[in-house]
Amino acid sequence: MEPRRQTIPVFLLVKTALQLLWQQRDDALRLGLVPTLLVFGGFLYGEEALVTFLRVMQAGMAAELPPGISARVLVLSGIILVAICLLTVNWLRFLLLGPMGAVGLGLSIGQAHIRFLIAAIAFSLALMAALFTLSLPLAFLPGALALLANLLVFAGVLVLAARFLPFLIGKAIGQSLTLAQSWNVSRGNGLPLAMSLILVQVPFVLGLTLLQQVLGAVGFTALAPAGTLFIVSVVQVADWVCQASVLATAYRHMVGVRV
Repeated sequence: MEPRRQTIPVFLLVKTALQLLWQQRDDALRLGLVPTLLVFGGFLYGEEALVTFLRVMQAGMAAELPPGISARVLVLSGIILVAICLLTVNWLRFLLLGPMGAVGLGLSIGQAHIRFLIAAIAFSLALMAALFTLSLPLAFLPGALALLANLLVFAGVLVLAARFLPFLIGKAIGQSLTLAQSWNVSRGNGLPLAMSLILVQVPFVLGLTLLQQVLGAVGFTALAPAGTLFIVSVVQVADWVCQASVLATAYRHMVGVRV
């Protein structure tokens, strides 16, 4: 498989992803319904545990977690992982294979979903191991220098991860690539793809932050905390749809789709 040398413009990827969310909003609502409900239910179940967990982590590892917190956070993480994989696979199949690639509410779970889930878990564990291994020696550097070095390592790992994303996308649409093929076809597009996946989240992060400030100011958050969590879930799923759109657009450019 010969790599395509053209570098994909970052802002074109981001613009295309946002346009697809609007143009295909009916299908985004259809395929995003179940993941939204999963995330919402997960937040209802584990929000307090997650807040407690983050506070303890900020206080230092010496602080002890209250009983049951770790288990609830683990369950919440599992729910979010399933929601991400379900939405991502369905949206990739819809964009790359056509409407019949993800019919109804996207609950026709098949081998593509399972393969993608397993590959995504293995991929995430490998990246975390690489990040930990590379960051470990940096702990001996002075404070500001250590922070800068860690940021550079994190950016490098993101770019490295982007080079292997065609491998994951191929699992979702049943057109598998080897890791070597993924590395070859993404040559020259690791940095643009990583930047696009970050930048496409900016409107959602800023919009949600502003919305939460407004809802807090008018008292909606205190009056309807569950309603606030549902809004957060909807925005999060919309963000995932756009990230999946970035992946689909980049895959079509770098690899193409066999019909």
